[in-house]
Amino acid sequence: MVGRVSQSDPADFVAIAHRIVWCSLATVDRRGRPRSRLVHPVWTFEEGEPVGRVSTRRSSPKRSHLAAHPYASCSYWDPAHDVAVAECHAAFDPDPERSWPVFSSFPPPVGFDPAAMFTGGTGSPDAGVILLRPWRLRWGRAADLAAGRPQSVWTAAGSAAQSPGRPQ
Repeated sequence: MVGRVSQSDPADFVAIAHRIVWCSLATVDRRGRPRSRLVHPVWTFEEGEPVGRVSTRRSSPKRSHLAAHPYASCSYWDPAHDVAVAECHAAFDPDPERSWPVFSSFPPPVGFDPAAMFTGGTGSPDAGVILLRPWRLRWGRAADLAAGRPQSVWTAAGSAAQSPGRPQ
């Protein structure tokens, strides 16, 4: 049920995302076709705003997708039917060295050592980080939704400017 909702606390989104750990990340390729894959984002807050980070290879198709369409959607789901969705501006971090420590700053299964993903560790030229800066988050616990309570929604300040022509 989607009804009128008040601005919710994005920490509740992060709690669900970090409990579920893996999400489906959707991008749009240069031909306008959707592509999705499983990823393991880690979420933090910078100046009160949620920021996600995804460790990935710079040579992956995500690079050309985000160059053409710098937006991504992250969708979390668990068997209890709790859901969390982040609609984000997405771009490769121009300075991934500042992001590497974030991945291991949480206990497993959220936290992990990204060096294991790359031959030569995080110093590999192929090691990259995608920064996710949401303009809209929504989430709901199945029990709340089944009871008729609306999903929770958070929108970033100035979100209309970040998503021109897109429904809020």
